[in-house]
Amino acid sequence: MKVYNKEMVTVLVTCVGSGVGQSVIDSLNLTREFKIIGCDGNPNVYAHSFCDEFFVVPGLYSEGYTDHILQLCISNGVNVLVPGHDHELVLFGKDLEKFKENGIQVIVSNPEIIAISRDKQDWYDYFAPLGCKIVPTISVKEFLENPDESILPAIVKPSGGSASQGITIINELKEIEGLIPEDIIQPYLFPEESDPNYEKIVKAVKNGNFLQMSEISIQLIFNKDSKFSGVFISKNTLKNGVPIFVDPIDPQNFEYIDEIMRFVPILEERSVRGPVNIQGRITPTGLFFFEMNMRFTGITGNRALLGFNEVNFLVRNFLGIEAKLDGYAYNKVGVRQVACSTIPRQEQNFSDTVTILGAGSNIGVAFMKEISKTSKTINLIIREGSKEKYVELFKEYANVVYFEANDPNLAQCLCQTDCLINFVSALAYEEDYKKFEAIRFIQNISTLIAKAKINKIINISSQSVYSQKLNIEKTESDAVSINTSYSFQKVIIEDIFSSIKLLSPLSRVVSLRLPRVIIPQIKGQAGFFEKIIRDYQNGNEVLIPNPSNNTNLIHIDDVISAILFVLGKMKSGDVQEILNVSGQNVSLREYVEVIQQSLKGSGSFNLGDSEDVQSSSMLDGRLLNNLGWTNSKSVNDIINDLK
Repeated sequence: MKVYNKEMVTVLVTCVGSGVGQSVIDSLNLTREFKIIGCDGNPNVYAHSFCDEFFVVPGLYSEGYTDHILQLCISNGVNVLVPGHDHELVLFGKDLEKFKENGIQVIVSNPEIIAISRDKQDWYDYFAPLGCKIVPTISVKEFLENPDESILPAIVKPSGGSASQGITIINELKEIEGLIPEDIIQPYLFPEESDPNYEKIVKAVKNGNFLQMSEISIQLIFNKDSKFSGVFISKNTLKNGVPIFVDPIDPQNFEYIDEIMRFVPILEERSVRGPVNIQGRITPTGLFFFEMNMRFTGITGNRALLGFNEVNFLVRNFLGIEAKLDGYAYNKVGVRQVACSTIPRQEQNFSDTVTILGAGSNIGVAFMKEISKTSKTINLIIREGSKEKYVELFKEYANVVYFEANDPNLAQCLCQTDCLINFVSALAYEEDYKKFEAIRFIQNISTLIAKAKINKIINISSQSVYSQKLNIEKTESDAVSINTSYSFQKVIIEDIFSSIKLLSPLSRVVSLRLPRVIIPQIKGQAGFFEKIIRDYQNGNEVLIPNPSNNTNLIHIDDVISAILFVLGKMKSGDVQEILNVSGQNVSLREYVEVIQQSLKGSGSFNLGDSEDVQSSSMLDGRLLNNLGWTNSKSVNDIINDLK
């Protein structure tokens, strides 16, 4: 079997709108080790915002559903498929070989054992004779042929039902009349009298009500080789079939652990792979079981939060990556309630609300000039005490709203934001404390940014993160080299923005690494590259001791067009998290030659004799070029704009 590196792995979770699918997504997001793709028939589901990618698929019961999921896996390089719905266990189990032939691991058992577990009558008939303490189960039809009042009070439910649907409590024989003959009937399992919920349950049953409290949930995990790998036991409280309280139990001190372990050799012999959930209740005569499901459950995410991440373990194990599942927390309990989230509108009919950090920077000012033409609202997040400066700077724009970093409405501003662009950064020549202030400014609001689930985020970074000693055109995959406080600042800010996806996977976050940006409109901004033009024009001698040094120059107009281009691309699909924005690579010797060819001057250049390359900041911009963007301004254009 092929052994995978975890950085290569993509996991597809189906039916993420279900409680099970959502819980699997929660578990995967806890570690964020793998790329997560979710799918569902409905795009407007909670889990959508916690997937790296999301696809709308045909209905679960539609013809060709399995083939559609298979093609989705193939086209997106999926390594592991996790079913999020009971019905898919049968579908994917039957076509397991199709997935295997395409190198896709499916966390599912064989269809025979799945069929047994999904029918409560078959489950009882199979496991009870093998010594498992399953509540006695017969069909309503069979019961009516020879009624036995000793079974009462009893519970009647569909043999293949789930989520506690279609349940009836029976206290008298006459109440059975009119019930579905194919349903099953079981004696009601009361808890021990010492159970804190005993009186509530007895009262509910007398009134014909079904109360889900004091239930024992057991999650057994079997690896890809069908070997038992872990157990999680908890006492649960449910509401309308959904667990809302999970109280973990230590298996080593659980009185009835032997009853649970009776299932293990049977399931291993039947080549079970993946999760097995068993439900039961502790009664005055011991622990009895009333249901089994060969899947993850709605509290899989709670178990992960308690330190038992069965999903992560199985994904790793099925792919041959080292995995461990050992114990869980006992001083914590799990709770589940309604949660809220947001996702981007499928068809956006409104102009984007843009939020900018560092709008007062040179590039920020240029971007503001362009974006103000098309944006209805521009929010500027600014440092405390700097509002007066920004109001004066952008007084010509009527669509700007200002928020200081301590503004109580900042979270509201971010939640209303469609795209956020960060220009915050101290300049290379500025004192170190300013670089640290820039980092802290971003760090202090990064959690708010993540919680706001902003769809598009661009961070403006720099090529300075690469080694300046390496005389090659650096690609995005080249290692960073932190040897100055400036490069340290840039890398840390990149990392902060990248970490936003840990809390908001659906956010598209891109750091654009810029070369030396030339803004001709600002006198002196180009520094050395402008000064030698002036000296040449004014008749001075210009000394260039290392003419073989290489750089990359980009015009501000190209920077703005690149940002706008990437924003547009982020609407339609995935964009790499790091992109070089390349202008033109040029040596100082070549730069001088272009000056002499393009401009008239009475000065001279002394290039010296050294062929050594002391510094090289060349960039390879092909990734962005392949997406469709190219720079329009050459070095010659830059020089002509600087003259």
